[in-house]
Amino acid sequence: MENHIKKDKKNKIITILIVVFISIMVFCTYFSKTIKNMLLPEVNTVYIKPGTIGEGVEFKGIVQYENTHKIVSKPNWSIKEIKVKVNQDVKKGDVLASVDNDEITLNEKIQKVKIMKLENELKNLKNSPKPSKSKEGDESKTSLGKKDNPKSNDNRIKEVQFELETENMQYKEIRKGLTKDGNILSDIDGKIVSIGRLLENDDVSAAVSAGGTSLFEIASSKTNFSVRWTVASKEGEKYSIGDKINAFVPSGKKDSSGNIKEKKLSSSINQKKYIDQKEEYEFSADIKDKVYINQGDKVTITTAESTKRYNNVIPKSCLNEDQGKSYIFLVKQRGGALGSEFYVEKVFVQLVAYDDQNCSIKPYAGNDAIKDSYGIVSNTSKPLTENTEVKLQLTGK
Repeated sequence: MENHIKKDKKNKIITILIVVFISIMVFCTYFSKTIKNMLLPEVNTVYIKPGTIGEGVEFKGIVQYENTHKIVSKPNWSIKEIKVKVNQDVKKGDVLASVDNDEITLNEKIQKVKIMKLENELKNLKNSPKPSKSKEGDESKTSLGKKDNPKSNDNRIKEVQFELETENMQYKEIRKGLTKDGNILSDIDGKIVSIGRLLENDDVSAAVSAGGTSLFEIASSKTNFSVRWTVASKEGEKYSIGDKINAFVPSGKKDSSGNIKEKKLSSSINQKKYIDQKEEYEFSADIKDKVYINQGDKVTITTAESTKRYNNVIPKSCLNEDQGKSYIFLVKQRGGALGSEFYVEKVFVQLVAYDDQNCSIKPYAGNDAIKDSYGIVSNTSKPLTENTEVKLQLTGK
C-alpha cells in the first residue's frame, strides 16, 4: 500500500514537471518570437499600378450621362418594390416598380366623392327655377318666399364649375404615371442610370423618394457621356474652356499584373464652373469615343500633352541601385522555425520612364514575381539585403 502511494506521488511529480516544461517552452517560443519581431526591420509596401509619368497634372474624374430622362416620384406614392437594377436595359412599358395600390385607390375614391358632390350641386344650381318678378317691386322671391339674386346664382355656378375642374385635375394626377395595378412603367427605351439618388450597391429599400424627386433616371441610346472633375480654386484658374485633356477610362481588360487596362481618350474642356461654397472649380468634357463605360466610373484626367500613361508605375522611393543597376525588394512569405514569416526578395528591373515622384518599371523576369508577392517595399526602418526577414506593415492594395 505504501509503495502504491509513493508511485502515485512520483507520477504526479512527473506530470507536473512535464506541464511546467511545456509551459516554459511555449513561453520561451512566444517570448523569443516577440523579441525577434521587435528587432526586425519594419517595411511598408505599395503595389504596381497604372499611373502618369511627366510634368503634367493628374486629376480624378467621374463619368456621367448627359441629358438623361427622369421619372419623378409623386407625393402620394408609397414604394413597395423596386423591380430593376442600376445599369439594367429597359424597354418602353417595362415595369420599374410597384406602389401601395390600396392607398392610391382609396385616394381616388375620396376624390371621386368630392367630384360627385360638386357635380350634383352644379346640376341643382342649373336646374333651379328662375325667380319671378314681383308686381310690387323689382325684388324676386322663390317658391319659399326667400329673396333670390340671379347674379349671385350665376356666380355660384362659376365657382362650382372652377372647383369641379380643379378636383378633376387632381383626380387625374393621383394615378398619373401608374397602371391600374399600381405599377410604374418606363416611358422610353434605355438603361437605368440611378434609382432615387442611389448607386448600384446601395440599399434599394432606401430608394423610396419624396415627392418631386427623381425616382428613376434613364439614359437612352442617344445619350452622350461626359467626365467631370473638380480642381482647387488656385490650380483651377490655370485652365480654360477649350483646353485639351486626356481621359484614361477602364477598358474592362486586365494586364499581366492583374491591373485593369485603361484606354486613352482625347477631349477638351467644354464647361468651367466656380463653386463658391467649396472654393473650387468644376470642369467637364464630352466623351465622344465609343467605349464601354458606365455612369459613376472613375477616370484619370491629365492636362499636359507631354504626359504619358504607363501601366507599371511605382513611387521612386521603391528603387534601389547596385553597381548602376536598378532593383526593388518584394515582400514574400515562407515557413520558419517559429511559424510563417515575411522576407524580402531582390528583383532587378528596367527603368522605362520616370519623373520627380514616380517611375515606370519592367522586371527582367516578368511581372509574375511581383504579382505573387505582398507588395514592393517603399520604405524600411533598417537596411535590407536579399532574404532579410521583415515585419510587414500591411497596407491596402
